[in-house]
Amino acid sequence: MAFIVGYPITSVLFYIHNNPLTQLVLTIQLLASATIAVFLFLNYKNKISSSNLALYTTLTMTAFHAYLLWKVPHQTYERETFNIILVLLFTLLVVRWNFRYALISALVPMLLLPSAIYFHSPGSLTQFIGEGGLFLIGAYLVFPYVCQMRYEKDKKEFYLRYTLQKQNEALEKQKTIAEQATRAKSEFLSMMSHEIRTPLNGIVGVVHLMMQDNKKNNLQSDLIQTLKFSSDHLMAVVNDILDFNKINSNHVQLDPVPFDVRALLTSLEKTFIPKAAEKKLDLIFKVDATMPLQIVGDKVRLNQVLTNLIHNAIKFTEKGSVKVVSKVIGKDEKKVRLHFMVIDTGIGIPYEQQPTIFESFTQATVATHRQYGGTGLGLAITKELLHLFGCEIQLFSEVGKGSSFTFSIDFPFIEEVEEVAKQEPVALPETTDTYSFARVLVVDDNPINLLVATNFLKRRSIQFDTAVNGLEAIEKFKANAYDLVLMDLRMPEMDGYEATRIIRELNRDIPVVALTASAFSVEKERAMSSGFTAYLTKPFLPKDFYDTILPRLSREPLNSANPIEVK
Repeated sequence: MAFIVGYPITSVLFYIHNNPLTQLVLTIQLLASATIAVFLFLNYKNKISSSNLALYTTLTMTAFHAYLLWKVPHQTYERETFNIILVLLFTLLVVRWNFRYALISALVPMLLLPSAIYFHSPGSLTQFIGEGGLFLIGAYLVFPYVCQMRYEKDKKEFYLRYTLQKQNEALEKQKTIAEQATRAKSEFLSMMSHEIRTPLNGIVGVVHLMMQDNKKNNLQSDLIQTLKFSSDHLMAVVNDILDFNKINSNHVQLDPVPFDVRALLTSLEKTFIPKAAEKKLDLIFKVDATMPLQIVGDKVRLNQVLTNLIHNAIKFTEKGSVKVVSKVIGKDEKKVRLHFMVIDTGIGIPYEQQPTIFESFTQATVATHRQYGGTGLGLAITKELLHLFGCEIQLFSEVGKGSSFTFSIDFPFIEEVEEVAKQEPVALPETTDTYSFARVLVVDDNPINLLVATNFLKRRSIQFDTAVNGLEAIEKFKANAYDLVLMDLRMPEMDGYEATRIIRELNRDIPVVALTASAFSVEKERAMSSGFTAYLTKPFLPKDFYDTILPRLSREPLNSANPIEVK
């Protein structure tokens, strides 16, 4: 386009100087522009490439300009050589030619231009060379090499850009795959959380209901206490077991509280005695007599570590014993170092497998997995939890002779603790503070959850109705007056979100408590933004249950004979 427009403009200089050949010059230049315009049109139609277009344009310009040099006399060639060098520089800046194209575009003008001047007048050639022609020829000689260097540089840059583009595309694909995997993992964990928490809620609820029954002997009380200990522990750690990545990424924070480590070990012993007896193993607990009365640490996490190790020891031991040793190996004014050992006489771990036994989803051999099952997460979780305590776990094992897992942790301790009479804890005593005036609608598709929730309501004399899905809940809500609704989120026919939306259209003020097995913050945020008043996660303790619903029950009894008018 620059040559099509610019080349004919130069005829103005001939016109200003009243050159009689101005019309000839303008005609030749217009013919050159027209020829270049044809090439441009062919390029537009994809008949010739951009590189060929540039080459044909340069050769056309050279040919027509050589004709003018032959036909039009020049008093001086200084301006001519200067203008041609400017054209050469412009071409160098615009085009991206390889050596072959650049050589052709240099050889043609080096031959045509001096030849045209010579045929015009042999003496003019000498004048041309003396007035910049020699420099112009040198520029044409260098031009192909400069183009080649630019071409190679541009090719490398293009390759780098192309490579980066491909890498970016690959990264985008990997990002998409990762996002899809993250969504799939979140959905899976949400589903697993619901599936695990639902039966766990039944266990925890039934245990607390059994604890409130005074008609039990000492053996039954011990068994219920052991069951409560196990259910409480399972309830405390189930979130982190479901989300191993959270533990592995050090997102779990320790919660140090004072506790009696000897009582913890006693509870562990009672928990594993039935399992050891089932396999006819000797379960031996050795506790150092100099153990402080109380230490300050995360009781739940320490319990989880020891539980994993003892469980594995019993699991992989067919005969002999499992020994749990805890002793004091160091002490100063502020801290005590406790050393724990879990020793078994089981199958042992091959030496070559020991470096990888603490990795996720890893077991010693395929045969081990087939015989004993399991996910291989226990030791990996144990290792990461001990990292939170600031210690490492050591393994000593020999195939056929057993294994020993040891670790040492520094704990702050309390020397003097007031003696408290040991008594069996009671979940919630019977109270005269009843709510017989209140009526609650419990909506859940799981009969165990309905059993637990309604029995908790009975303990406070609260009247209730039940529904197994959202549709049934809406029908009962229209027909009766309620002080509060307990609503499960995931149900057949109609889920809790849709049912709550309809209930809110009927009554904007009634408290609706989400009763769900999902503990994920995203689910809670969605529930609270969908009109729920509160969010109660299964499994729930009686105290949490009552603390959530009792403040929201009206003290003035509703007249159930006058249902809500539906417009």
